[in-house]
Amino acid sequence: MDRIRAKPNKYLLPFFSVLILLFLPAISGCQRYAAKFIGVQSIGAADLHKIITSHTKPLILDLRETRHYRKGHIPGAIRMDRDSIEGYLEEIQIPFQRLIVTVCANGWQSQIAAALVMAHGYRNVYNLIGGTTRWVELGYPFQPAAGLNPAATGLKPPIVKISLLSQLAMTLAAFIVKPAYIVMTLMVIVMLWPKRSRDLVLIRHAMVLFFIGENACSLNYLLAANSSVWLEFVHGLGMVGMFFLLVWGLVVFFDERVIHYLAPERPCVFQRHCKLCWKKENVPCGLHRLAIYLLPALAFTALIPVSMPLRPFRIIMPVFLTEVLWLKDFWNLFLEFRIYPILGAVGFLTAYFWTRKGRLALSKAHLPFFLALGFTFYSYFRFGLLLTFNENQAWADWWEESTEFIMVAMVMVLLMVFRRQLGLKIPWKFGKVASRRTIP
Repeated sequence: MDRIRAKPNKYLLPFFSVLILLFLPAISGCQRYAAKFIGVQSIGAADLHKIITSHTKPLILDLRETRHYRKGHIPGAIRMDRDSIEGYLEEIQIPFQRLIVTVCANGWQSQIAAALVMAHGYRNVYNLIGGTTRWVELGYPFQPAAGLNPAATGLKPPIVKISLLSQLAMTLAAFIVKPAYIVMTLMVIVMLWPKRSRDLVLIRHAMVLFFIGENACSLNYLLAANSSVWLEFVHGLGMVGMFFLLVWGLVVFFDERVIHYLAPERPCVFQRHCKLCWKKENVPCGLHRLAIYLLPALAFTALIPVSMPLRPFRIIMPVFLTEVLWLKDFWNLFLEFRIYPILGAVGFLTAYFWTRKGRLALSKAHLPFFLALGFTFYSYFRFGLLLTFNENQAWADWWEESTEFIMVAMVMVLLMVFRRQLGLKIPWKFGKVASRRTIP
């Protein structure tokens, strides 16, 4: 019985496909949908004009270049660099109930600025749809700024003081925990380098990607003062690849050595519970049927981070005698909490499609399934840290580095415990000493 009939499930793939397609307007050119997709509010040019003419004075932040601002701007608008927004809000101490409108030439870049403002506790914040282009098209006042110096530039991000314990945790994470697990990761790669079995190759590749990503993170801290968006992007991809390949490798590791689900000639470990096995008789497999119901549920829950509004921020945390910039840039947040969850859901649905084809097509579900796990695990990992430690990002750093240390240590212990069975050669001294011990 290579195909399992489960009629209620035939509607699930179209349902979740439509659910994911609902997010496409966010990148299709509709600014109102895009604003909702990233979690900011929008205002039209006509509504903003009514507010201004009613003698209400909103704070209008103009993100355009100075030369464009000088040629003309909305009355009362303040020229602002996006990198100076946090410092300006901190310096001026604007009341939280004040109406704030972000403006750019076309209404796209100012959406990111609106998210930046809202990250600092302001809720009455709006992005001008269509920007100054739409404002001019409707014939509203647009005054030049000749002879003025309207730029608010070079303002430092707000300083957030943290406790001595938090400073110690951040220092230990950066200079002890992280270097330790990077070295351990390299040791695992060296241990697995000559091996050619599928499971160990997957684990080795996972460690290589993780090693690359964590070194990109270290370079970002040491050379770019945590300000490089691209190095953080490489860091994130390294973690996605690690989750993807490590879980796949561990599943293959235990299946080939313990479970034997995919081995056609050997009964799997669950047979004593199932009584009858699909490998020997024409009966449906319980695990296969369970996967058919589980995969749509995983696709649905993978989308949970999408409901979180994007709130990029830049703060400075004094750590002993230095000032550390802590940055959550918009585009990496967009990847982590929008693109990666959607890719995870698509991967689970693709795996569901192949699983529905029957056990003969099950091998084709492996790649999309484990890739979906990689995107989903990483998105959930960052999602949990950001929400849990929103008030103190030093502890988010500590627990991220600590859990990664534990993960690498567990992989290393697994390989060391089964080194004889796996035929692993330990190239360092303490490994040779351990290998000579007599095990009772």
